[in-house]
Amino acid sequence: MTWIDYTTLGVSVGTLLLLVYNSIISNKAKKKDRRISVVLEERRKMHNELFLHITSVLDIGRKSIEIIEMEQRQEMKWKLLNHKIFIWLNLNKENKFSEQLRSHCNEYVFWCASILEKEYDIQVDSYTWVADKNVQNIWVLIDKYIKNENELKKKLI
Repeated sequence: MTWIDYTTLGVSVGTLLLLVYNSIISNKAKKKDRRISVVLEERRKMHNELFLHITSVLDIGRKSIEIIEMEQRQEMKWKLLNHKIFIWLNLNKENKFSEQLRSHCNEYVFWCASILEKEYDIQVDSYTWVADKNVQNIWVLIDKYIKNENELKKKLI
């Protein structure tokens, strides 16, 4: 074998090693991209479901004062309690505002359920006032939650 053969062999081995290295790096990048796309899709789905349930709770709470029939009131109370569970499940635990949002939603559901359990009296007015305060806090926390979610998505990408 001559030095040309050795040079050709060296270049071929070098090319082979570079090809193997690039394929390994490319494979790792594809796995990371797939993982990111799956996580983003799951978060988007949870985010949409979370806000669907929060808006449903706020809507039912708003309607809780207007309904007179006890049968409808009990049905609305159970719907509120069911939505509360889905809010818990769909909150992103990594978000620093999730605990605050959860506690304010729980408190709002509690006050609205209390309104629905009682006939109209002076106590219901105080429950309504406290529930309205929670609505304001929930709206503020929703804004903070969304901003923090966007930051978490940027960190993930």
